[in-house]
Amino acid sequence: MPTTVDLEPSLSLESPSGTDALAHQSIGNERGVPQSVGTVSPLVDTRTGVPVGGDCLDQCAVLRQRSAKSLDRWRTKNRYYHDQLIRYLRFLVPEGETVLLVGCEDGALLSAMKPARGVGVDCSSEMIASARNRFPRHGYHLAPDYMADLEESFDYVVLNDIVGEVHDLFALLQRVATWCTPTARLIIVQHNYLWRPILKLAAAFGLKRPETTQSWLSVGDLRVFLDGAGFETIDVRSKLFCPKRLLGVGSVVNALAGLLPFVNRMASTEILVARPVPSHRDPSASSASIVLTTRDERDNIEPMVQAIPQVGSATEIIFVEGHSRDGTREEIERVIKAFPHKNIRLLVQDGVGQGDAIRKGFGEATGDVVILLEADQTSPPQDVRKAFELIASGRSEYVNGSRFIYPRSRGAMRLRNVVGNFMFAVWFTWFLGQRTSDVLCGLKAIDRRQFVRLERNWGFLGLFDPFGDFELLFGAARLGLKISELPTRYTSRLYGETKSRFVKHGLMLVRMVIRATWVFKCR
Repeated sequence: MPTTVDLEPSLSLESPSGTDALAHQSIGNERGVPQSVGTVSPLVDTRTGVPVGGDCLDQCAVLRQRSAKSLDRWRTKNRYYHDQLIRYLRFLVPEGETVLLVGCEDGALLSAMKPARGVGVDCSSEMIASARNRFPRHGYHLAPDYMADLEESFDYVVLNDIVGEVHDLFALLQRVATWCTPTARLIIVQHNYLWRPILKLAAAFGLKRPETTQSWLSVGDLRVFLDGAGFETIDVRSKLFCPKRLLGVGSVVNALAGLLPFVNRMASTEILVARPVPSHRDPSASSASIVLTTRDERDNIEPMVQAIPQVGSATEIIFVEGHSRDGTREEIERVIKAFPHKNIRLLVQDGVGQGDAIRKGFGEATGDVVILLEADQTSPPQDVRKAFELIASGRSEYVNGSRFIYPRSRGAMRLRNVVGNFMFAVWFTWFLGQRTSDVLCGLKAIDRRQFVRLERNWGFLGLFDPFGDFELLFGAARLGLKISELPTRYTSRLYGETKSRFVKHGLMLVRMVIRATWVFKCR
């Protein structure tokens, strides 16, 4: 049975303790600048207490110091916004990962993400003191302009609404790159610059805390910064078109607006997902596991083994046998003995369905790159080399084959299946934000490290995927993986028959599409 992840957790950013033990330090001391007696103080706005005409570091630090004492009050006043933000961050950052939160404030957001190892960075001494008092199990670092000196790396680095207030964003992003593991994801949360007048007006009327943003950046601006600092932008997600609940009206607006692609620019909050640009890798240094799921495919076994090429430093072939009745298991055992120079393994499926077989085969794989290949000889085995090189080189993290680029052999696919695949491809093009021509092809590949993370949340939509195609693709989208499409030829099978049932399985996939639309787009 798939494991269902609670998509509506009980959310709270309240302190586990009722009091704050805050250490009051001057901004001058916090930034490491000694303040001597007799120094002339800068002009100060008597309403906000912020230096007038000072540099942005002073202004932002003072505002964060002052707001540290009233965070709980602001969160209570804007509970809907904060609850929705933490719900979505918990969706993007699976529980149990190592997380660095830059702009950690009092540590509540970091704690709510439930990391295996959590570290927070902030430029306010009051924020850091409060975080250490409230959530002491995490580590915290005080650093001017968030430029902390850290000697560890993380699975996720989250910049929490601070890119517009730092003095040197490019330098910070270069520092962030040193905090990332090779497979890490950088998540940037910021307010939409189109909301600048609304947010300033709300702050003026006391509806939100004072705005610390100095530079209002567009998504295009951030892409330029990320590209120069060595990151590749994977996805941009627009959330919270209405940051207030408004007796339920806000929730309806957010759900409906998430379905309209041209309205995305109007959302109040933008979330960018990026990955470190991979360094040059030699594909030949990586190993491969080629997984074939089989049920009643006896006469296809030996031809497939003969045709599968050796790739990388080592290649293993894994057959996952699904309780065949035509002697497929016995044929695999015979072929293992007949080809002793090839590393062939036989696994017997525990459950039912191709999705279950894929999960077992991928989970048992030992190669750096895991490749799924149809066992029915409908796709050229030689294409595993192309899929392998895409993953092993780091150019992609999840590869999906496409049978709809090259001409297909006559009779290889029924018209109704062509139409069904086309409809799913159109939906996934909108869903992923990139052109997609096929989602049910039997050729797929993934970095094994990423599959380990994906498999921990297998079944997070709470629905059964009979084939595993959607489970893999939705999982890759949730993790923010770099997804690529690989054209492949498609021919008629020579032995056996298809295991798919158009109506039964088609309805299951439609249910998954509807559920994914709600989870990814409407929440």
